[in-house]
Amino acid sequence: MAFLRRFPLHPDPDLKRKAMQQHQLRACFAGAGLLVLGTFIIGMLVYSNFHPQENLASEDETHIGRFFIKNQRGEIFDRNGTVLAVNKSAPTLQVDPRKVEDADALATFLSKHIDMSWEDIFARLAKLDESGQVRKMNTIKRWIEKPSREELEKIIASEPSLSLRDEPLRHYRYGDSAAHLLGFVNRAGEASEGLELAFDKYLHPRAGEIRARTDNGRQLLPSGLLSYQEPEGGDKVQITVDINMQQTLERCLDKRMEEVGAKAAMGILMDPHTGAIFALANRPAFDPNHYDLYDPALRKNRVALDRFEPGSAFKIVVSSAALENHLVYPEEMIDCENGGFNPYGHYIKDFYRLGVIPFSYAFAKSSNVAMIKLGKRLGPERMDEWIRLYGFGEKTSRDFKHESTGIYHAREKWSRLSMGSLPMGQEIAVTSLQLARAFAVIASGGLLVEPYFVEQAVNRYGEVTYKHDPLPPKRVLSPDTAKTMVELCHQVVLHGTGTTANIPEFRVGGKTGTAQMAKSNGRGYDPDRYTAVFAGFAPVASPSIVGVIVVQEPAIRQRWGGFVCGPVFQEVVKDALIRLGTPEDPVVNPDNPRMEPVKKTAPKEQAPAQSKDKERTLIADLIAEEDADTVSPPPAPEDIDENFQALITPLDGISLVARPMAAKGDEKAMPDLTGKTKSQVRMELQRMGIVLDAQGVGWAVEQEFAPGLSVGDVKVCSIRFSDKMPPMEKGNPDDAG
Repeated sequence: MAFLRRFPLHPDPDLKRKAMQQHQLRACFAGAGLLVLGTFIIGMLVYSNFHPQENLASEDETHIGRFFIKNQRGEIFDRNGTVLAVNKSAPTLQVDPRKVEDADALATFLSKHIDMSWEDIFARLAKLDESGQVRKMNTIKRWIEKPSREELEKIIASEPSLSLRDEPLRHYRYGDSAAHLLGFVNRAGEASEGLELAFDKYLHPRAGEIRARTDNGRQLLPSGLLSYQEPEGGDKVQITVDINMQQTLERCLDKRMEEVGAKAAMGILMDPHTGAIFALANRPAFDPNHYDLYDPALRKNRVALDRFEPGSAFKIVVSSAALENHLVYPEEMIDCENGGFNPYGHYIKDFYRLGVIPFSYAFAKSSNVAMIKLGKRLGPERMDEWIRLYGFGEKTSRDFKHESTGIYHAREKWSRLSMGSLPMGQEIAVTSLQLARAFAVIASGGLLVEPYFVEQAVNRYGEVTYKHDPLPPKRVLSPDTAKTMVELCHQVVLHGTGTTANIPEFRVGGKTGTAQMAKSNGRGYDPDRYTAVFAGFAPVASPSIVGVIVVQEPAIRQRWGGFVCGPVFQEVVKDALIRLGTPEDPVVNPDNPRMEPVKKTAPKEQAPAQSKDKERTLIADLIAEEDADTVSPPPAPEDIDENFQALITPLDGISLVARPMAAKGDEKAMPDLTGKTKSQVRMELQRMGIVLDAQGVGWAVEQEFAPGLSVGDVKVCSIRFSDKMPPMEKGNPDDAG
């Protein structure tokens, strides 16, 4: 009964209502909790779906690893595959100053083994830096080349404070060869100048990266790859330079600079048809392996940056323009005014006192008077057009990051003397690169090409990432005019101012140039400073190479372009043609007009008078009364004086007329007077009834009529004298225009 009283059959309605309310409240709280939990779980699932990597990283970042795939800077090769620039490592010596017990003794010990002063070493052993903080590790010297790493390890073995660390280093295998083309990489691994800078986007290495899950030992899990970035850059680059031609050019320039006491020299060899550069040299040079030991001025690529007046080498522009416009022809007689005239208020002189002669001979003898007369025929507008057609006043190549445009004023800024200066290569400044490009126009049959030296870049898989894309060549001359200019330039080397550049095995064409350098203050010309130039091509039959040789400030009296630069051109171009496998194109035997094979043995040296005889066969007293300063058709053969009937070396339509040689035993044959004193020359000429027109004092070095010529009707003969005896091999003076 007590049990029944405890749980009545009819409970209190209020209690029942309270119980229900409590039950509903608990159910609401439980439902709300489940709703919040469900919402959180769904939200996390959605977030994880859109941000999986962040979720993994937040889950356990310690089990995600990043591994870098190293990549080296690309190597550089020459046209034949010879490696020019490579990567290597060099040891860096480090010290922990906290472990140094006797800094004075350690500095003394190290200074005996590495190229570094005691003071510099001691400063790096200091335990505190400039801010007073304790140094944990300091570098004593980086990239140590001597002694070797093995020797260094033995040296520091007993010193616990010292350690070695290998660091990458760019190494140029041929030292200063082609240094101005290659440039260099500095100690911080940054490209500086030259090819290294211009093509850094291909050469510069960019490391790859692998991101993956790792085990507790930080080892990659085979199935845990999260991302992979492939290495980039580090491409191998091939250039057009032949390192053998390059070293030959540099060696010959160095030798000639020493012989003539010059301050600087430069040269370039180029394919006239493609613009590919075979060699490019600046002397003196610098070694890119030790670039910091040289004056920064020596690192300038002067072939592309230095500007100079080209002198007579520029006469190809006016000559070819006049030929192309039918304003002159090779056989036309031009009055050279006996070596001087005053057309534009400024007196112009020639080295040779020439009269009325064929244009081809005036070109060979580099007559300023003749060139100025051709310039007058062209007129200022047309002359300006042709100078620009040859590419002067603009950059020549995309491969050179730094290149000068030269100095050439716009037509409206010409002076009153421009028409008398430009035809002979004054009042304009050019670079060696521009001059080589201009001569390539003649050698290539009339086309203007773009010089270049980078052939291609190849990545680590052998895929070509860069290939030289040549610009379409521009037609400047017709093939016929270019051929005529080739032959005219050949005459310069055979009989004119460029005989020192002649190569017996290969016919050569070219032009000399000699120009005074401007004063340092820019006001006028310095009478003691000259730039000597020879620019040309070979072989004449089918030119495969163009070369320009420039020597600055030779310290000798014979500072003409032919004498100073011709021998360098001869040696380097002959070497290059042999290396290119060019078929021989031998010179014409002067005693026989047909082509004859050239003997492989060098000819024996001849006495100066005998060797000059053949060179001067072309020099003649050309007697013509008419003024050639107007365009006129060539005279008929029957209208030419009998003294002009002997034609010397007719080549492809170019006929040079000259005074005939004297018959054997003829008492009126001109003797060789070179090397004789003024009194001896006067006596010789008086015996022949000829009056001496003496120029200068000393010994005879140049005579108006070549030895052996018939001079029976000659009344006066000009002889040039010098206070120095003529050398055994007489140079061919180039005019200073």
